[in-house]
Amino acid sequence: MQSSIAMSFEPEDKEKELLALARLVTYARDSSRTLNVEGVQYCLELALAALLKEVEECGDKTALLTNELMSRASLGNC
Repeated sequence: MQSSIAMSFEPEDKEKELLALARLVTYARDSSRTLNVEGVQYCLELALAALLKEVEECGDKTALLTNELMSRASLGNC
């Protein structure tokens, strides 16, 4: 049986949660690169790009963190 948890976030909390997810996906993407599993790496790059887009829509104050994550990402393959 599936249950869903409804959580409401303040805008600042949403940004923090999205950035935490982006860091997690970045780590997983880098690990998949090390393991040479290209399909997984590609999917994680897509997920990272979507997360970073959401972060950018939250506000400009996270621009530096977003740029840092993007510089570590090889998003050119998306």
